Amino acid sequence: MIDPLFIPVAVGGAVLGVLVTLLGLLSAPVDRRLRLSRVAALVGAYLAAEAVVIVSGFGLWLARPLLRARWEKVNLRLLRGVLRFVVTAAGRLVAFRLTVREPPAGTVDCAGRPVLVASRHAGVGDSFALVHLLLDRYQRTPRVVLLASLQLDPAIDILLGRLDACFLRTEGADPTAPARVHDLATRLTSRDALVIFPEGANFTARRRRRVIRGLRLRGQSSRAAVAENLAHVLPPRPAGVLAALDARTVGGTAVVAHTGLDLLVTPGLVWQALPLTAPMELRWWWFPADELPPTGTERADWLTMNWAVVDAWIDSRRSPNPLPTSSDS
Repeated sequence: MIDPLFIPVAVGGAVLGVLVTLLGLLSAPVDRRLRLSRVAALVGAYLAAEAVVIVSGFGLWLARPLLRARWEKVNLRLLRGVLRFVVTAAGRLVAFRLTVREPPAGTVDCAGRPVLVASRHAGVGDSFALVHLLLDRYQRTPRVVLLASLQLDPAIDILLGRLDACFLRTEGADPTAPARVHDLATRLTSRDALVIFPEGANFTARRRRRVIRGLRLRGQSSRAAVAENLAHVLPPRPAGVLAALDARTVGGTAVVAHTGLDLLVTPGLVWQALPLTAPMELRWWWFPADELPPTGTERADWLTMNWAVVDAWIDSRRSPNPLPTSSDS
């Protein structure tokens, strides 16, 4: 349900962002990196995009009887345009860049079927970049499995909700999750990408410690041992991936790793890092459906093994000094 009060709030926030941006320019002698202006301008741009989505979404809802079969296509076009705007704004304002390492040419063949995308989840904005990549480069319609709390963002609620997203309760507390993911997977069409984050939450070192402690308290010593061996990712929860694969609709699975934004887990670290000096690096591996293990237990082990590969790749990409020091200000 759209809260109409959010429109003036978003517009007012966007205007305030412009004013703070101008004010921040006055701090140039003190902060040569103009971090206040960069942050304010990016927040203002995002809030302006939110207002556009709400107004446009309402207009599309009114026109739905006329759109009929084109309903999903026009909402997909709106999502693509908004993400392109946000990613472009991030590039110009905070120097966000994305580099992608793909499997060798000719090795990826989904036989005209949908794909499953199992991605690492860490850092501010990583899911936006991933969905933008799927839409813009690979021309896939994203069907995203994500937390229900993200519906508090009106743009996410409107656009992903209209694109058959699956909103789940947090921290694995939704017993209906596997059945709902399975049901979503059965409805996939040839150009769809089912996006799932097996860790279940955004990675932070504190959350990693909490997960390990919780596994030990529940007597899951083997999973706790796996988690302790993973330095940069949380142990994957296989239920959603297994439910998607059990639908037997996907032509293959892309396992996605990325780094570059994952260390920016607090406002202070984000502030210290601006403008960004290193790109977000993303790599994915391709696994055809007919090459995956046949049973659920073997598939769960396969996922855990590939998460260890993701962890090792992230470790290999870490630079000795990933963040600027205070002397850079």
